[in-house]
Amino acid sequence: MRGIILILSFVLTAVCLSKAQPPMKQGEPGPLKKIEDLEKIKLIETLGMDEQTTLKFFARRAKYREEERKLFENSGALLDKMEEISKGNDIKNNDDELKKLIDQYLDNENKILSKRIEFYNSLNDILNYKQISELMVFEKKFREEIRSALFKERRKMPR
Repeated sequence: MRGIILILSFVLTAVCLSKAQPPMKQGEPGPLKKIEDLEKIKLIETLGMDEQTTLKFFARRAKYREEERKLFENSGALLDKMEEISKGNDIKNNDDELKKLIDQYLDNENKILSKRIEFYNSLNDILNYKQISELMVFEKKFREEIRSALFKERRKMPR
């Protein structure tokens, strides 16, 4: 009897969890795509770009974002390696390896900053300095708005 109740509770839990979020329909953009599209629309409005400028800007920005994404992935991998080594018991023998990983991580973080500087400096043939400064302000505010909205949603969720 206990076995049947246990099996039924597992099945009921699995069914409830599978129905917790409705499945996305084929071809329907995910939440990140929707956020990116919203960001693009607001950015075009904020900077007052024409069609030609918009195409050039977003092509350059896509290239920069891809390079940045790869660097962030590399940083994450380095942090994962550091965590794995740090959890080990033989810390004295791993000092050299950890030092090497820390140096690689910091070098990677410098590359991220250099890419960001390079990207903004490359925009002066597309945008004027007022637009570049508006872009910087917009990106900061947009990230804060998204972060704030996500935290509000988390607070609403029952624990």
